[in-house]
Amino acid sequence: MSAILSADALNDFIAPSVECIKPVESLPEPQSNELTVGIEGTMPDTRTAAQISLTDCLACSGCVTSSEAVLVSMQSHNEVLSALQQFPGKKFVALLSPQSRAALAVALQTTEQTVTNMVTELLTKSLGEKQFEMVVDTNPFRQLSLHYASEEVLDSLDDPERKRPILTSACPGFICYLESTHPILIPHLSTLKSPQAIGGTFLKALMIGEGRATSPDDVYIVSIMPCFDKKLEGARGELTSTAWQVNGADGTSVRDVDCVITTRELLSLAEAKGIDFRSLSRSAQPTPAISSNPTIQKFLTTRLTNGAADNGTSGGNLTTILSSLLARYPGSTVTIQPGRNIDTRDYLVVSPTGETIAKLSRCYGFRNIQNLVRKLKPAPTRVLPIFGAKRVAATPAAARRVAAKKAGSGEDKSVYVEVMACPGGCTNGGGQIKWDDEAIWTALGLDKPESQRDLLARVDEAYYSASEETKEREYGIQAVVGEFLKATGLEEDKLVRTGYRQVANDIGNRLSEKDALAVASRNDGGW
Repeated sequence: MSAILSADALNDFIAPSVECIKPVESLPEPQSNELTVGIEGTMPDTRTAAQISLTDCLACSGCVTSSEAVLVSMQSHNEVLSALQQFPGKKFVALLSPQSRAALAVALQTTEQTVTNMVTELLTKSLGEKQFEMVVDTNPFRQLSLHYASEEVLDSLDDPERKRPILTSACPGFICYLESTHPILIPHLSTLKSPQAIGGTFLKALMIGEGRATSPDDVYIVSIMPCFDKKLEGARGELTSTAWQVNGADGTSVRDVDCVITTRELLSLAEAKGIDFRSLSRSAQPTPAISSNPTIQKFLTTRLTNGAADNGTSGGNLTTILSSLLARYPGSTVTIQPGRNIDTRDYLVVSPTGETIAKLSRCYGFRNIQNLVRKLKPAPTRVLPIFGAKRVAATPAAARRVAAKKAGSGEDKSVYVEVMACPGGCTNGGGQIKWDDEAIWTALGLDKPESQRDLLARVDEAYYSASEETKEREYGIQAVVGEFLKATGLEEDKLVRTGYRQVANDIGNRLSEKDALAVASRNDGGW
C-alpha cells in the first residue's frame, strides 16, 4: 500500500494483495435462551462463514460500486449462450483481443495464430444450431486508435487550452477510478475510444451501411478480453448506437458491444457446450467476408503485428506517439529514465542542443497511478491557524526554484502518459488464466506454472512472438477510414471519439440490489 496517506486517498485503489481491503462486517447475533452443552474442554464455534460479494471485492485491483458489480455479473458466457438461443435472427460477431490469444496460446501450448483458428472453429462451427458469423481480430481497430492517438498528442502541442499530459483512455478500470474519485482530472483524458469500442461502432455501422443489417440491434457483438473492467466499458451509455446512428434511425439505442467475456469465460463457454477446447481444429480457417469493400476487407483481415517488446503489452500507444514526435522534430533523440519499479518509465524527447522537447511516461498499476494523480491534482491551499499571522506570498526566488526543478525533471514538458490499471499491462488482466487456476490446468492436462510471474513472462513471450509471423505493421488508415465513411455516412469523430463525465461514488452507501439491477439492465448502457 502507498506510504502516503491522506484524506484524498481514502477511496484510492491499491495494488493486488492477498489481504482484502474490505473488512467483513460482524452483526450481533439475536438473543436466544437456548443453551448448547459441549464436550468438556471444548467450546462450540459460534462464528458464521465470512462472505464477501463481488460488490465488496476487487476488480482489476480496484473497488467497484454496486451497479458496476451487477454490470460485470450480467455479462458472462451464459449470457452469450442465452442470446444465441433467444435471438436466432441476429448476426453474431466476435472480437478477439491479442492478449487473450496469447494467454490461450500458453495454456494450449501452441501459437497465437493457431489459437485464432481454434476460437473460430469453436464459435462459427461448434456451438450447435445457431453459430457466430465471424471472428474478427481487434488489432486493426488498435491501429486506428494508434493513428488518432498520435494526431491528438501532436495537435495538443499547438493548443494552449488542451490539458496536458494527455492520459490514455483505453483502460476502463482507470477511467472508472478517475470519473468517480478524481473527476477534476477528466479534462486530461484522451477523447479516443478504445479498440474494443471502435470495433463495435465500426462493425455495426458497416453492416448497416452495406445492407446486411437494418439496425444496430440486428448485430450482436461479443468481445473476448483479458480483463473484467472491459465489461464496464461495454456498458457505458456513451458507447451506444445513439452516439453515432445516422438520423437517429428508429430511435432505439443498443450497446456497440453487446457482451464482453474474459479469456477464462471463453473456456467456460466451451465447457458449457461439452466441448474439449484441445480437440478443436487447429487448421487454418477461411477468411471471413467482413466487407464487400476490398479496401476495408483487406484491412480487417490482414494480420497485423502486436509490436516489439518496447511497445509493451497494452497496445503500444506510447511508442507510436514517441515515433511521431521524433518525426516531427528531426535530429531529436530519446532518453529513457527508469522509474521506481518496472511499471513506471519516462521517455524524454531531447533536441540536438540537449533541450527536453517532450516527456512521455508509462504508468501501470494503481500503486503508481496514485502517485501520478498526486502530481496532476492541484495542490490544496494550506493555511496554518496562527492568530495574527499574515499570509506570506512565495518570493520570486522560491517560484524560480520550483520552476527550475520542474524544468530539470521534464515535468513541464509532459505531454502523454500511458496508464493501465493492471500491473504488467493488459496481458496481466483479471480475466486471464491464472497460475493457480488448478481446475483449468487440470482440464488442459498440464501442470500449473510455478507462479503468476512465471506465467505472465510466458504469456508476454507469446504476445511478442506473434510479431514474427505477421505480414504488415501498418496499413493506409486514412484510405480505410475514407471508404468506411462513404459506406456508412458517419462522421469521423463519431467513429473514434467519445466523452467522459463525473460518476457518483456510492462506496459506503451502496445502491440497493434492485436499483443496481435496473441501471445495469438498460440496453443503452448502465454505467
